[in-house]
Amino acid sequence: MNKILGLFLLIIVHNFTYGQLVNIENQRIQSDSIRTITIIDLQYSYQNNNNEELSLVNFSGTHQYKTKNLKNYFLLLGNIDYSLANGEELSNSGLIHFRYNRKLNKKIRLEAFTQYQYNKILGIESRNLIGIGPRYKINKSEKNVLYIGSLLMQEFEKASDNMKTISYQRLSNYLSLAIKNKAKTLEFTAVVYYQPNINLWKDYRLSSQASLAFNITSKVQFVNSINYGYDSYSPTNVSKKNIVLTNGLKMYL
Repeated sequence: MNKILGLFLLIIVHNFTYGQLVNIENQRIQSDSIRTITIIDLQYSYQNNNNEELSLVNFSGTHQYKTKNLKNYFLLLGNIDYSLANGEELSNSGLIHFRYNRKLNKKIRLEAFTQYQYNKILGIESRNLIGIGPRYKINKSEKNVLYIGSLLMQEFEKASDNMKTISYQRLSNYLSLAIKNKAKTLEFTAVVYYQPNINLWKDYRLSSQASLAFNITSKVQFVNSINYGYDSYSPTNVSKKNIVLTNGLKMYL
């Protein structure tokens, strides 16, 4: 992949609100030739059609840095999403995520992260995470990449329905796959997260995302993705399931 300054947009279709799990895998640049990269995405939209008002604000920023010997990897991610229709909130969420990755050998890396998140629509007043664990490279070739990871994390969550902070431990297990065709004009990516409470296994979160991107030109891709999330112990009056469909353009500058 060439060095990227990503400015994405464009056609965003919401079936339901954003998921509670954050997909970090699709923010990584899986290339050892790129050491430093910053991706910024800022969107604002306002519509007034037949006295129906809709406002949408989205900001996301990602900075990735690798040391010269490629053994140390740092990722900083921030996102804010807010939309309002006729005075009613459709989305109100934000997060900041910091991750450190240490290469131990050709196959194994050690990861540590911390994250702050809120999502008013999904009933999350605040959620703070800190975790650590291994990341294993099953396969990496010019066209195919497959990773698996399992991290132990401490979670502090305050739900909007009771405003009490609850603390417990979860496992964050994930499988990440990226496949390109021979001509590198078509790319399929998929990731699945499974996060059970280690003291109450029926309390778990599941999230999956699949994306298909194809080249329009050498610098522009069309991307279609679907994200599914499930929380077995979601806050009161909040759906256990959520789905997001996204279509857009990705530009390589």
